[in-house]
Amino acid sequence: MYITTPKILLLCTVVMLCLSACAPNSGIFAGGDWQSSGLQHQHIRTLAVDFNNPQDIYAGGSLGKLFASTDGGQHWHERSAGLPPASSINALSFDNTGKELYAATTAGLFRSTDAALHWLAMGKANQPFDYTTLAFDLKVPQTMYAGTAFHGALMSLDGGNTWSSINAGLPPATTINALTIDIDSDQLWAATNSGVYRSDDRGKTWQAFNTGLPSSVVVNSVQPDTVVNGGTRGVIFAGTKRGFYFSQDAGGHWKTSSESLVGTSIHVIYVDFHKPTTVFVGTDVGALRSDDSGQTWSGIGPGMPKDQPVYSLAWGTGDYSQLFAAADDVYLYPGTSGGLTLNRLIAIVIAALFFYLLYRLARRRRKVRNPERTLEQTKGGEERSEKDSVV
Repeated sequence: MYITTPKILLLCTVVMLCLSACAPNSGIFAGGDWQSSGLQHQHIRTLAVDFNNPQDIYAGGSLGKLFASTDGGQHWHERSAGLPPASSINALSFDNTGKELYAATTAGLFRSTDAALHWLAMGKANQPFDYTTLAFDLKVPQTMYAGTAFHGALMSLDGGNTWSSINAGLPPATTINALTIDIDSDQLWAATNSGVYRSDDRGKTWQAFNTGLPSSVVVNSVQPDTVVNGGTRGVIFAGTKRGFYFSQDAGGHWKTSSESLVGTSIHVIYVDFHKPTTVFVGTDVGALRSDDSGQTWSGIGPGMPKDQPVYSLAWGTGDYSQLFAAADDVYLYPGTSGGLTLNRLIAIVIAALFFYLLYRLARRRRKVRNPERTLEQTKGGEERSEKDSVV
């Protein structure tokens, strides 16, 4: 059997495609495993990534501590100077320039201008103290919004130095769990303890959008699909304490799918920057992924305890190829430890088979081109005859 060069090239191509499919972030084995970043038992509640330098990541916990990493989550240092020690850090967010980092805590609002080395309290003494969430208007510099527990929403036009209440249309004593700005339509969305509300005039007035949602449901997160380029206008996702909901008419009507995670508390929703139909959620039972806008769900990867609530998600690299999850620890996906995971083991086995086949083919081709010559020896050791070996 004569093995031709085209056959070898074809075999090489097939095997290399298999190896490519097994590589992280590509093919059917896209991703890998979750990896702990070393902040065990810190009860992390929020994450923020410096978009000017995606290697700089900040994590705030319910124990009043804030941690910073300058190497993509591999190592962490505490940076809590100026933050109240007994407070919970509920939200972290950069301003439009990425130079100022804000922290919403149960003891007030704080700002840092030196990469979280020092924190300064903001606002006046008579303002609410329990801040829950933050959002910045990307089109209007210095304009930001804050959500509170039992005091509704606030707006600042000067980078957080002064605030005014913006609660027209909200129920009394509203708790705001999340605020999201849809820059495509200039709509401000609020996830509250009494449903979903939307403002079309930058917070001056609010209107309820709860048709299809359970009565008085607690909504933890609301996310327009258009927060990323290529998203579908009018598609909105809502994470509640009773499952995942979506709307295709800008909140006019909410629906669930056959796998809507009914009974599962959804803490956060994140839309994939590469593919808007891919949605990630943090739940009471870990992080989940949907590749069809929430119709079906699956686990993201092994490595994170299944009973681990996930409260926040963030992209950790400039090309949005690594996901961070805030839980009892901060988890990275895919991990970068270089350990032997199932995906890597499969890739190693395929690579070994590939090079073994190349070796065997090379030997067979050598036999065909250069027939061996075997010698028959006499009893005295003299050479009598020689014949070609047959392959």
